Amino acid sequence: MPKDLSNILVNISATLKDVLATLDKNARGVVFIADDNQVMRGILTDGDIRRALLNGAQITDSAERHMNRNFVAGSVNSNRTENLALINEVIRNVPVLNNEGHVVDVVLWTDFWRLPVMEPVLKGKETEYVLDCLATNWISSQGKYVERFQDAFAEYHSVAHALCVSNGTAALHLAMAALELGCDDEIIVPDLTFVAPASMAVLCGAKPVFVDVDRTTWTIDPAAIEDRITPKTKAIVPVHLYGHPCDMDPIMVIARKHNLYVIEDCAEALGAEYKGRKVGTIGDIGAFSFFANKVITTGEGGMVTTSSLDLHRKMQLLRDHGMTREKRYWHQVAGFNYRLTNLQAAIGLAQMERINEFLEYREEIVARYDRQLKNIKGIILPPREKWAKNIFWLYSIIVDENESGIGRDILMAQLAGQGIDTRPFFYPLHSQPPFSYEANRTFPNSDWLASSGLSLPTSNNIKLEDVDKVCADIISITNSTNIINTLKAR
Repeated sequence: MPKDLSNILVNISATLKDVLATLDKNARGVVFIADDNQVMRGILTDGDIRRALLNGAQITDSAERHMNRNFVAGSVNSNRTENLALINEVIRNVPVLNNEGHVVDVVLWTDFWRLPVMEPVLKGKETEYVLDCLATNWISSQGKYVERFQDAFAEYHSVAHALCVSNGTAALHLAMAALELGCDDEIIVPDLTFVAPASMAVLCGAKPVFVDVDRTTWTIDPAAIEDRITPKTKAIVPVHLYGHPCDMDPIMVIARKHNLYVIEDCAEALGAEYKGRKVGTIGDIGAFSFFANKVITTGEGGMVTTSSLDLHRKMQLLRDHGMTREKRYWHQVAGFNYRLTNLQAAIGLAQMERINEFLEYREEIVARYDRQLKNIKGIILPPREKWAKNIFWLYSIIVDENESGIGRDILMAQLAGQGIDTRPFFYPLHSQPPFSYEANRTFPNSDWLASSGLSLPTSNNIKLEDVDKVCADIISITNSTNIINTLKAR
């Protein structure tokens, strides 16, 4: 399907200032120059203009004077593969011309190359274990891989009990159900998080009550928790956001003082540590996710961890329809079907066998990002408190527009134009329709982080040279923006 060309075509009578305005809109880094008859005559990139201005050009100069007339173009008479072959590391936007020389389409680098924020790595024993499941017909929720995956997970965390579940959201619901949280209860949740803990509180019949996050750690602010505790409060759900642990000691002190349960949401923080202890082992229950974008994956899946045998048995019962193991089809309580299949557990076991490898490589990725982004004005790097081991689920940054001169959304659009996928931070929960009862409260840190934060590609197998490309593009975009803003201020 032909692309919208309105923000990439510029008339030959345009000035450099006009071209800069178009570049600012199209996020592609290039414009095509056409004459009054729509015949293409040249191209201009943001780099061309930057070099021209540094060499004494004026912002009012004509685009024609500085355009590159020696451009590469595709043809409507060529097939898509032939036109795509014209794309390379240097030429990333190729106009497709008809027989009259008119631009009728454009082939983009993003058609050829795209760097995702996250993708799974399935290069261990996943195939071997899954084929074993198929060969033995153990493909449902019973089988040796379920037990082996649970045992490996518990051993890794040095915790007494781990229980597979169907997904991370189910893990949270199962934890709340086992703690008998329900009607008229209140559950404290950070305002900046994925919606799952708040939604599961609602599903239990409880009311999620939001607390602002700490501006430094991005996680729930312990100092703000007590102001939100009422006689109805029964639990706190600290979320280890983007891989950085919450400050758990003061949270646990508050929980003990008010006789509250603590459910750690570790969906994004497998392997993270708080003062030497792995997250998910500090509160009453830990809840994990194995969605495809997590550190390890089972496609969909999750796990609950606890040191309490009583809670483990309750969650085990509830997970399997409330059916006792002693008497088949006898349901002691009304439960759920939150089981994980043996097939999924086989993948999970293979993933757990490589968890240290994944996390070690992630440290290389983080160091690469840190080294290249640390000196960019207005870019705030991810948190790393001295008491925490951040596993950087996603390498996430803050774009302070007042300092950087560029808005978060504009940077994301510019990176998308280069084929680089990014993700904005979660919307604050208080701003979303299901929780409008909190809309009149203020959550300044949550609001600021949500409007300024984005996550960069952080896969377990991202090439280090791709990290370099992301950093180079961020540097180029911010430099270009600063030049444009300086020129506008003249």
